[in-house]
Amino acid sequence: MKKLAAIFYVMALMMVCFTSNGQTGKSDPVKENIIERFIETISETTEQEIDFTALLEDLNYYYDHPINLNQTKPEELKQLYLLNELQINSLFEYIHRHGPLLSIYEIQFIPGWNDETIYSILPFIDVYPPKQQKSLKLKDIFQYGKHELVARYTQILEKSKGFLMNDTNNTAGYLGDPSQVFFRYRFTYRDRVSVGFVAKKDRGEEFFSGTQPYGFDFYAGHLFLKDIGILKKIAIGDYNLQFGQGLTLWTGFGFRRTALAMNIKRFPSGIRPYTATNQAFFNRGAAAEAKIGPVTVTGFVSYKPLSATITNVDSLTGAALQFSSFYESGLHRTLNELNKKNRIYELLTGGNIMYRAKKWNVGITGVYTHYSAELVLDNQLYNLYRFRGDRLFNIGIDYNWLVGKFYLFGELALDQHGAHAFLQGVQANLSGNFGLSFVIREYSKKYQNMNSNAFGERSEAQNERGVYLGFTANPIQKFNLMGYVDVFQFPWLRYNVDAPSTGYEFLLQATYAPNRRTETYLRIRRSNTQQNSTIQDEFIEPIIDVVRTNYRFNFTFEVSKQLKLKNRIELITLEQPDKPFRWGFLIYQDVVYKPDIVPLDVSARLAVFNTDDFDTRLYAYENDVLYSFSVPAYFYQGMRFYIQAKYEIIKGLSVWFRIAQSYFLNRQTIGSGLDEIDGNTRTEVKVQVRYRFGIHRKVKQALFNQKVD
Repeated sequence: MKKLAAIFYVMALMMVCFTSNGQTGKSDPVKENIIERFIETISETTEQEIDFTALLEDLNYYYDHPINLNQTKPEELKQLYLLNELQINSLFEYIHRHGPLLSIYEIQFIPGWNDETIYSILPFIDVYPPKQQKSLKLKDIFQYGKHELVARYTQILEKSKGFLMNDTNNTAGYLGDPSQVFFRYRFTYRDRVSVGFVAKKDRGEEFFSGTQPYGFDFYAGHLFLKDIGILKKIAIGDYNLQFGQGLTLWTGFGFRRTALAMNIKRFPSGIRPYTATNQAFFNRGAAAEAKIGPVTVTGFVSYKPLSATITNVDSLTGAALQFSSFYESGLHRTLNELNKKNRIYELLTGGNIMYRAKKWNVGITGVYTHYSAELVLDNQLYNLYRFRGDRLFNIGIDYNWLVGKFYLFGELALDQHGAHAFLQGVQANLSGNFGLSFVIREYSKKYQNMNSNAFGERSEAQNERGVYLGFTANPIQKFNLMGYVDVFQFPWLRYNVDAPSTGYEFLLQATYAPNRRTETYLRIRRSNTQQNSTIQDEFIEPIIDVVRTNYRFNFTFEVSKQLKLKNRIELITLEQPDKPFRWGFLIYQDVVYKPDIVPLDVSARLAVFNTDDFDTRLYAYENDVLYSFSVPAYFYQGMRFYIQAKYEIIKGLSVWFRIAQSYFLNRQTIGSGLDEIDGNTRTEVKVQVRYRFGIHRKVKQALFNQKVD
């Protein structure tokens, strides 16, 4: 408690000092609300940790540099993730028929752009006469480019078993200290030049000592150029590759089912710079994209180390010969985890050719993957069709086709043995107030691909069939109804499922927003999946249905421009034949305060939760510092709070402070293994500083005037 009191004292002192010399620098609550809602919608349907850095960067960039609707391309609008293909096409059809937009208010007449769409996209667009794009000049890059520095420090105040063991035995527990350190530098010139690097040290990892003499455990860097003659993109260093619908090649951010029932189509960006800190899902090397008329050609080569569990090594050189699994957590805190770090290498090379016409396009992607050691899996039946070996080849063809009110898209991918993965989707605006989306998928149990990220129950494009139907409707003004149903089947065995299995999930959400200050929605989401029973029948574990149902009521009210309140009540029920009925609930109150007199943003939450066990856990998105994302699980009985403050000291220099604590009523320990805390509280403290700088606005104007004269 002394540490906690000291932290609050320091925070209060900082706020008093900063208030005396602060300048304007408040954030836009509309933009932040849109980003928060979108990230929460994507994150709440998966238990995997998703890095939303790319999404956040795109939205922040287009907030600072709004898209001119009179001079844009579909590829640019897709980077917002806020419009579907039919809405994007509707904009261009409207401009083709009526000429350039005369005012931003004209967008309300674009077919398919309802009130919700306009509210979401408005902070990121503008309307003004088209301007000729300037050629890329070195002088302009240095004069008008922007720099960004971000430093973050995070620590759990309570010591877990791994750190307590380290106090008495240097090799038994975590080798490093409890801090997590993040650093990022990036230089950008609009969206055409990007140079930067990120570095990260996780809790328990050594820092400039022992096994980490060079400081951080992970470094990533990139150089990215755009629109240089026929070369549309060039990436050197770390980058992501996204083509088709993710069946052949997709690294980085990609979402699956969400409450945005119409947004089912992936928007592949081809090459994009990598600026996140996930140590597994990115590419390292070089890539380039060239455009000649309607044809776009992309080529890439990547060679990077991967962490893995090694099972056989060369007795002379110590090089890995065989491994049993990839180690993707990125944590290297113990001797055992360090023994897995960067033990094998992955070579990835290939290309994509895309032909674009006015109403349709078609592309072909080929990928060759080679590992420096052989992947050898155990002889469990569920591994029968999974990839083994050290190399594989994948090829895929994808297309998009606009036919009247229907937008068709799909991809067919094959591996080196001829096994396939197939996806076909369609979006339709049947009227201005009603839209449908439909997807069928068939991923063969024999299809093998180590770089896929596809739509489905799982991101892996293997051993799955499914049919998805989604809709959105606006039957009356200010009222929106949306939902989906997804029925899926797994033709072969999976981990903890010793037979072919089936399942379904449906979601229905009703939203009422009588005005811009008030929004409320009701949601029900129900999933039925199958798994092995815990009750054995002789030598057979029967397959049982596991039914989860979530009920949510969410209410958001903007009391004033300075104060916003958000309330949520969520219930979960869990039914399965081999265990008693279980349930849980979560109630929380959010407060967001942005005073006018100082450039200060404060957000806080108090949550109360009670669930029968970990299986009935509930997830809820939390506000976090920039480039950090928090979607914790609420389980057992207890309370959780967080307080976050952001202050702009001077223009361009911002500081964040965040403290979050979980308090459990019916637990004497928290966590397990080396992460176990002896006690019933877990407190996280986070401090971040960001400095953005570039040429001063007045200097820019003087240079511009001089150039015009």
